[in-house]
Amino acid sequence: MAVNHEDTARYADIFAALGSEPRLEIMRLLFAAYPEGMIVGEIQEKLKIPNSTLSHHLEKLRIEGLVNSRKEKQFLWYSANAETMEDLLAFLYTGRTKGDRSLDPINNTYTGEGFMFERFFESILDRLLGFMPQRFYLRGYEKFTQKAITVITLAQGESRRLGHKYLGTEQLLLGLLAEGNSIASQFLGSVGVNLETAQIEVQKIIGRGKGLTPVDIPFTSRAKRVLELSVEESQQLGHNEIGTEHLLLGILGEGAGAIEQGVAIKVLQNLSVDIISLEQRLRTALT
Repeated sequence: MAVNHEDTARYADIFAALGSEPRLEIMRLLFAAYPEGMIVGEIQEKLKIPNSTLSHHLEKLRIEGLVNSRKEKQFLWYSANAETMEDLLAFLYTGRTKGDRSLDPINNTYTGEGFMFERFFESILDRLLGFMPQRFYLRGYEKFTQKAITVITLAQGESRRLGHKYLGTEQLLLGLLAEGNSIASQFLGSVGVNLETAQIEVQKIIGRGKGLTPVDIPFTSRAKRVLELSVEESQQLGHNEIGTEHLLLGILGEGAGAIEQGVAIKVLQNLSVDIISLEQRLRTALT
């Protein structure tokens, strides 16, 4: 099927909008902060360019649909538009427009339940921007479900909210609760744990950080171990994907038998959760 020239021109405009160094740098920052985005002041602080110049570049990216903007109180936020980048990448790979791809859902690897966000961002950022934020680049974790990736993204947001420069087990726990529509969040809710109370306990234990949270927030060694355990749990259970339930098992298992336990376990204990019982119930439900 021939590609409509109007569609080709449209994708050419989108691609051209990425053809300047400042705009590539803006997209690098916004993808690293995806999906929450960044306020204009944060972008300006990172890029060290005049506000008038930054506004020009952001407006061009917005017109081409590469970024979204929203106003929250006195702050103007910008975030990367994943759908536009997805369409552009698919067009570059296949020569097919979004409308064409929607007619062939079986072969469409860019939408649907099976689509993996980390693969999408890995392809886009590596091929177009030459950049890979840590949150989407987890070698060996390509089978994470979309909900599990969302949890990690929300965990990054919790690090920013508290002003910390790392992502630990406590942020992963908060990410599971913030996602709110998964097996893990249901099990945590069944033992009386909710996002608000957990946030309070986390802040009691680690307090608030000082200064700006880095764009690419590093995982602590304990958080990395949780991710490793979640992969192992999925494999041992014979599951094809790593979901939120495996992340929760990773959190519960990370401190097992250790003298010093992660903050996530301390939070659950402070909220009177029977860790052993919760893990047993979850395992029973998954087998």
